[in-house]
Amino acid sequence: MIGIVAVLVFAAVMAAGLGVFYMFLERRKLKVRKRLEELNRFGSSEAATEASILRDDTLSDVPAIDRLLQKLAIASKTRSLLMQADVKMRVGTFFTITLGLGLLGGTIVAMGSTIWWTFPLGAAAVGSIPFFVIYRKKEVRRRMFERQFPDALDLMTGALRSGMAFTAALQVVAEECPDPVSNEVRIVFEENRLGMSLRDSLTDLTKRIDSTELRLFVTAVLIQKETGGNLAEILEGTAYVIRDRFRILGDVRTITAQARLSGLILTLLPLGMCVTLMVIVPDYLKTLITDPIGPYMIGSAVFLQLVGYFFIRKIVNIKV
Repeated sequence: MIGIVAVLVFAAVMAAGLGVFYMFLERRKLKVRKRLEELNRFGSSEAATEASILRDDTLSDVPAIDRLLQKLAIASKTRSLLMQADVKMRVGTFFTITLGLGLLGGTIVAMGSTIWWTFPLGAAAVGSIPFFVIYRKKEVRRRMFERQFPDALDLMTGALRSGMAFTAALQVVAEECPDPVSNEVRIVFEENRLGMSLRDSLTDLTKRIDSTELRLFVTAVLIQKETGGNLAEILEGTAYVIRDRFRILGDVRTITAQARLSGLILTLLPLGMCVTLMVIVPDYLKTLITDPIGPYMIGSAVFLQLVGYFFIRKIVNIKV
């Protein structure tokens, strides 16, 4: 048993160390690339433009691991998630960090218990932390984009009414709006300027930003390009619909605030009571832990609490 634990600890530390090493290596490469782009900007603006929109489909710096990850569907989904969160990290590095944390967490949990399923349970719990962090960054970036997007549409509408072409209006938005809108629209403008069709560049934009409002804008623009019409009026109406949707969404969140808070309290209350009893009366829960059936009861209680929480979240998550 001690030998197995030692091997697991060694594997976890090794995986986490490799993940951190590759993460810092990629950050160093990113700094070098940005420095080269700055130098090219003083010399050739076209070279800097090409360097800023080049797509790197490599999933790992190790060729064998890259070929393996290219065949996995989860690797493609993870790459999309990292791209939407604007995290400059390869999928192989992310998986290495996740594996290291999972092994380390599972080993720590298994060292305090004699039940075999505590290791995969602890590994899954700790190993899922990087996914939650990346998903949170993705959601924060998406909400920031959606808050800025109506103002960007107003700016684009004004540029179109002043006589500019649609691509010139994109350039105005890329220069005047804050990030992330400016960065994403700049990529669309440069891809279109270098020969990519507007449909493909706008479709790629919807892949980088998972937003209903953005898909509404892209659909409106593509339909106008095929059927004709006043694009300025279409974008003005799109901005109005997006703002009205945000208003309704705010009203819905206000109405469901009590239900969301109740779900959170009902989920955390048993955990808080358990911690309180362990501090005040340490022997009160000792039987639940030492009894052979106790761990199964604890696992069932945790599972049912999570099921109840997700049911409440599903009820109050009203689509607008």
